Order: sequence, then C-alpha cells, then structure tokens
Amino acid sequence: MTLGFICSLKHNRPPYRLRYAAVRAVYHFDLNAGCSENNREKYMAWLSYLQLVIFRVGPEDMPAGWHATTWAFIWFLVTGSMMVFADRAAGESLQAALGQSFFDNVLNAVLVAGYAWGWLVIRKHPERLAQLLTALYAALGVLSLVLAALWWLMPITPGKAPTNGWWIIVLFVWDVLVVGQIFRRALDWGAALGALISLGYFILAGVGVVWAHGLVFG
Repeated sequence: MTLGFICSLKHNRPPYRLRYAAVRAVYHFDLNAGCSENNREKYMAWLSYLQLVIFRVGPEDMPAGWHATTWAFIWFLVTGSMMVFADRAAGESLQAALGQSFFDNVLNAVLVAGYAWGWLVIRKHPERLAQLLTALYAALGVLSLVLAALWWLMPITPGKAPTNGWWIIVLFVWDVLVVGQIFRRALDWGAALGALISLGYFILAGVGVVWAHGLVFG
C-alpha cells in the first residue's frame, strides 16, 4: 500500500508542499507508533539526504521553508570540513586548515545559492529556492563524506603516479548526475539539460573557490 501510494505521487506529481506533506504522512504511518516526533523528523531528514544521492527523491520531497535549508547548510559546512582530516598536509596547523576549509565551503555555499536562484528565476519558479537549496546542500554534504572516506582509504599523493585515481572520476560523474537530477526536477527540464547545468555549477564552483582561496590565502 505504501509503495503504491508513493509511486502514484511520482506519476501525478502534485505541488511541492502537498507532495512533501503526503510523503511525510506515509513515513509517519510506517514508523513505530512509539517513536517520538523528534526522532521521526530526524529519521526522515537522514533518509531523505541519503535518498537524494541514489536518485530516489528530489527537491520537491524536501521540507518547505528555510528551517530545513538552514540545517542542510550546516550539514554542508560540517561535512565539507571532513577533507581536512583526510588530506591535511604534514605539519599544517589544524586550526589554519579548518579556517581555510570553512572559507571555501561558505563561498561554495554562496555560489550554490546564487546559481540555483538564477536558474529558478529563468524558469519562473523562485518559490522553489528553499527546497532546491535544501536538496543541494544535503546531497553535496553526503558526497563530501564519501570523498573524504575514499581519500582516507585510498589517498592520492601529488607528484606520484596515481594507481587508484579511477575513483575520483567515478565520484565526479556521480556528483554531476546527482546534482543534475536535483536541478532537473526543480526546473522541470530533461536529464541532459540537468546534467549540463550541474556541470556548469561544478566549473563555476571550482574556478570561483580556487581563485578566491588564492586571492585571500596566497
């Protein structure tokens, strides 16, 4: 019954707020009746974050409003700093590394917000910004954790021939597809355009963050 209900939502696609409320009701029905409201909300948040990166849900399934976006933004900043622990240079100050990482992540988050808002304005859907940013920050945070874990397990040393660099390519393709799927669903466009918009974001973020980092930290 639950699966059929969710499938019918995917095919009929009611408005963002209505669809989230309906899916939320299904999750509440399926969870233990003895669980507290707070635990259910946490469960749903973590589940939706993970489901974003396996293409099970989209921005329309995220909670409406800026409260959820704020928590997703914090998640994005925290997970983005994990690379500091996986790839900190020998002798580098942890405090300095975390400070630079925080700067990069905040700038990246600003670029994400500006880029997403620009496309929503073009498509005349600015009201979807909060849910789109929630989805983007949540998904990029999960992917940052995957990157940090893989880098820690299979590090790539600069100046040496990489023997396991294949996973960088695989992870980048996954990143592009996940972000493309989120943009595609928010903008009501096809998969190809979503992937191109996603690629545009990664180019913008890569160039912008590297340039600003070099300008500030040398």
